[in-house]
Amino acid sequence: MASLVANKETSYSSVLPATDFYPELKISEFQALFHFLEDETEAGILHCASVERIAIHRELKVLTTQYTALSAYSQTLFDDNVSALTLYKQAVFCKTAYALITNRLATDATKEAAGRQEALMQRADKQLTNYRAAIVSLLPDVSGYTFEMV
Repeated sequence: MASLVANKETSYSSVLPATDFYPELKISEFQALFHFLEDETEAGILHCASVERIAIHRELKVLTTQYTALSAYSQTLFDDNVSALTLYKQAVFCKTAYALITNRLATDATKEAAGRQEALMQRADKQLTNYRAAIVSLLPDVSGYTFEMV
């Protein structure tokens, strides 16, 4: 029987280290939030989270040129020191979950797995939506998506 990532008997201890601007992220926090991901190894989650974090740092690069730390930006944008951190974690963790789920979809193409495909795709889409919402909330002068009738 496959054990869940959030199995409390095996709490992963890896971290993505803090940078001058961004805080440390614990893989155990990801593990607690995304317990539906079965059979993911600590090394696999850490690698995927590292790659997704790099991409997110690039998207948010404008912030690092204007503020000294994510907490300082949070104070400016939200009048507290933690809201931006919460959104940042949401972005990294959801993008990581999305990548892990879509990888599972790509490798789980057996007849027995066909029933899980739709459920996994729905979860992947939800994680991608949560990631986008967090990034939009973090970016300055962005209020969301707009649509134009042509």
